[in-house]
Amino acid sequence: MSKRIYVAGKLNDMAVNYLQNVSRMMKTAEEVRKAGYSVFVPCIDLLMGIMFGDYDYPDYFNNSQPWIEVADGVFLTPGWETSSGTKKEIELAKSRGIPVFENIDIMDDYFDKIERESPEYEILSIHRNGGER
Repeated sequence: MSKRIYVAGKLNDMAVNYLQNVSRMMKTAEEVRKAGYSVFVPCIDLLMGIMFGDYDYPDYFNNSQPWIEVADGVFLTPGWETSSGTKKEIELAKSRGIPVFENIDIMDDYFDKIERESPEYEILSIHRNGGER
């Protein structure tokens, strides 16, 4: 099963900048997905806003926050540093012990290490090697 990654980054801005931020977030999410992860991309709420037209910032933000709590990790989109919302998401992740990444290779290494150190990995290794490690 692939790891669930919440892709966080700056969104709330002027209309043109918002669309540029959505594009950046979606491109980052695609890189993470191509690296073998399952992604949750909070800017997908844009479609809900277009469809229903009555969303405000708390509606978007509060809808995405529970996804952080079930994520295996959070991956930051370039340019996140000026986003107060992303800083809140980082704090939520850290308070739940969820790792935060800015680099796919470092994220890969982290999850590979976690998998190698898990008891399930040892059991699988024993079975694959016919009782030997």
